[in-house]
Amino acid sequence: MRDAYLAERNRSMRDRGRQIGGVPGAMVAGLMIALRDIYETPKRDNGSVVVDSPAQPHDVDRDGLELSADEIGADAGITIAAQAHRAPIVGRARRRRRSRSSR
Repeated sequence: MRDAYLAERNRSMRDRGRQIGGVPGAMVAGLMIALRDIYETPKRDNGSVVVDSPAQPHDVDRDGLELSADEIGADAGITIAAQAHRAPIVGRARRRRRSRSSR
């Protein structure tokens, strides 16, 4: 269906170019179609992905992480303990003042 639409659109562009400028107009319209096909990328259909989870997501910061050997493709599993909660780092950086004697 899309190919038929594109073929009809290209044919109508060439016909319109022929109406306006004769054979040179049709040639210019064909050249414009070719340039469009070269420089414009085709539109991608990036479908949306919907994932349903049967439970709440795992909180790595609170619970830590445990991976078995078959999940990571290694000989032994990995266990990472949860990290202690830290207060956020906020504040403004202090600027050093230049002394007047260095000017």
